[in-house]
Amino acid sequence: MAFAHRGNGSTRRFRTAGTLAALTMGASLLAAPQAFAAGPTQAELLKACNWASLCNFHPQSYWGYTGPKHQVGSTAYNCGTNTNQHRIDWSDTTTAANTIGVSVSATYKFSLVFEASVETSYSHTWENSHTDTESNTINISPRSVGWLERGTSKQQAKGWWEIQFKNKYYDHYVWYIYDFQQSGFNKDNPKFGYVNFKDRKMTSAEIGAHC
Repeated sequence: MAFAHRGNGSTRRFRTAGTLAALTMGASLLAAPQAFAAGPTQAELLKACNWASLCNFHPQSYWGYTGPKHQVGSTAYNCGTNTNQHRIDWSDTTTAANTIGVSVSATYKFSLVFEASVETSYSHTWENSHTDTESNTINISPRSVGWLERGTSKQQAKGWWEIQFKNKYYDHYVWYIYDFQQSGFNKDNPKFGYVNFKDRKMTSAEIGAHC
């Protein structure tokens, strides 16, 4: 939910759902202002950064992690009686995503603001889209199926937005977005990622279809 800055003419007040967590890792020490009346959606506010007079992201925390496991490349089948080598070519793209669901691209100014804030606060490179392309040779046992499983190295930052307008936007000059999180590829810490070879015996249906 988006919140407006309190003004002298405010007649209705709403309490925030919770308090902001303590700032960590050298993040901004600015205290998050109290939240007030409802107005535009969070998505509308992020997009409004394109023409707002001020659009600031205040980071609070940052961490690296391993993304969900998923298959990359095609599945290879060995119908022979000996262990065979198979080359698997694959390409995998990791795109940034956030808790609001707004597309992360250069089309929106908030994307550039977020990137600069995280890089300044935590000295980590931020990429909104990253593609890895590789070829791997694997050994597949007789009558078995093999594939590659990947867990992508990712990073995530959390914080809050302060967005100001020269003219009133939904009856307020200042709006805030709390508990914003965005994830993306972690170029600086590849140790969080992996590519593993997986195999198992083929089922009778797979033997009938591929052998």
